[in-house]
Amino acid sequence: MNQEPRTSNQNLVLIGMRGSGKSAIGRTLAKILNFEFADVDEILEENEKMTIPAIVEKHGWDYFRDLETKYTQEVAKKKNCVISTGGGVILREENMESLKKNGEIIFIHSPIKQLAQRVAKDSDRPSLTGKTPHEELEEIWQARKELYRKYADCELFFDFETDDKEADLTRKAEMILEKVEIST
Repeated sequence: MNQEPRTSNQNLVLIGMRGSGKSAIGRTLAKILNFEFADVDEILEENEKMTIPAIVEKHGWDYFRDLETKYTQEVAKKKNCVISTGGGVILREENMESLKKNGEIIFIHSPIKQLAQRVAKDSDRPSLTGKTPHEELEEIWQARKELYRKYADCELFFDFETDDKEADLTRKAEMILEKVEIST
């Protein structure tokens, strides 16, 4: 993993498994930095006027991945932005190349058990494979972990066992800032 200093107008890009807190941490991080925040999945759903599960059901995974690439490449052109990606953005090298051109990639990693609990509670995150959340996430982790690490400039392991969500998010955002050099 690279640890090169950031230059002006670069982005912070959060990658990781679904349920790892990329969006929540990203919003907090953007607020601290006074950066714009962009969530690729939210932008995709808003522009397509469909949820990701509905897009996949109607058009299939390849179509969804094409849309994900389209919106990832658009968002990657931003400056001074915290970008939250979908968990599968790393499956296409062109996604990661466009994000790396103007950003530092932060891999947020969390215990599979916690990810499974979070995904199971969220009706917007239906099963991708028909398996239990834990089985599915373990299988996806095994298939993707090397890609996450390949593209990451920095990897942080976050445990989400706290009652004070806002303080926890602030602490995690500050941990990211300790690992990257910000120049604005």
